[in-house]
Amino acid sequence: MLKKIVFMFPGQGSQYRGMGREFLDVFKDYKKYFEISGNVVKRDLLKIINEDSNENLLDDARFSQISIYTLSCILNDYLIGDLSINKKYIDTVIGHSLGEYSALYSAGAYSFIKGAVLVGHRSILAEEAGRDEKGMMVAILGEEPDRIRKIMENFEGRVFIANYNDYSQIVISGYENPVRELIEKLKLNGVKKMLPLKVGMASHCPIMREVSDKLKKFIDDNIEFEDIDLPFFSTTEAGYRKKEEIKKTLGGQLVNPVRWVESIEYLLNEGINIFIEVGPGRVLSGLVGRIAKKNGREIILLNTDKMEDIENLKRTLKGERIINEAWR
Repeated sequence: MLKKIVFMFPGQGSQYRGMGREFLDVFKDYKKYFEISGNVVKRDLLKIINEDSNENLLDDARFSQISIYTLSCILNDYLIGDLSINKKYIDTVIGHSLGEYSALYSAGAYSFIKGAVLVGHRSILAEEAGRDEKGMMVAILGEEPDRIRKIMENFEGRVFIANYNDYSQIVISGYENPVRELIEKLKLNGVKKMLPLKVGMASHCPIMREVSDKLKKFIDDNIEFEDIDLPFFSTTEAGYRKKEEIKKTLGGQLVNPVRWVESIEYLLNEGINIFIEVGPGRVLSGLVGRIAKKNGREIILLNTDKMEDIENLKRTLKGERIINEAWR
């Protein structure tokens, strides 16, 4: 059977202290990426990632977003460069929220530094929005979306469904006070598993309209996209997007929900059978695994979070005859 790979890139919330440390201890040359992105935000990002302090600046959007982007781009270049994964096997690149910026880098839409500048500006706008009036996002686990929508009826225009992550996991988004009010109502209705996300803004809902407009203007004024050499699939629009459509996609991304389930269903139906999570954590792999199982599809799930994950990836792709014998 033809092997078709998707590279999928995680978004904000996947950051954790020490992420990427094992990889960078082995492949030290890639630390230069963090030097470049650190210059963009005027901070030592590796120090923020690895420092053991109560301040935990890594959860600040100004540093978490560009750190995730940087590590994801490093791992992308390692897979394509060092492991020589032939791009003919990469059917599609996708990202979850912020991850779309890493996916676009992978697709060739812009250079690493240009993407870092774009992500850096996006994170500043996000931080400013959270400073003006704090937003909140909460994952709701183990519940059907239709049931949550029913409970949310009296919160229309105040709290929104921001992410459709799998068949029993959604994320709600809004300003902190109404979100907390809704949490109490959900508890009264027997909803038990709710997890606040490590973000300080209300992404993927109409509340972000002003931020979205500012971001769109910045993109219009400062960013020109290159021709992409890998198909880019937008998970906020649940469809492939061409070079000339990328500005519109990114401009509307912050106000549109992430349609992850719909996007993965589409790719499964296209015959994609190898899903590689390129970046910190294994969140997307878990979501995709459950979606594939629900649809009766057998797929290969691979990660790049730890060195043992990368070793497993190398063995698996060697067995599938996708990478070369010689590795650095």
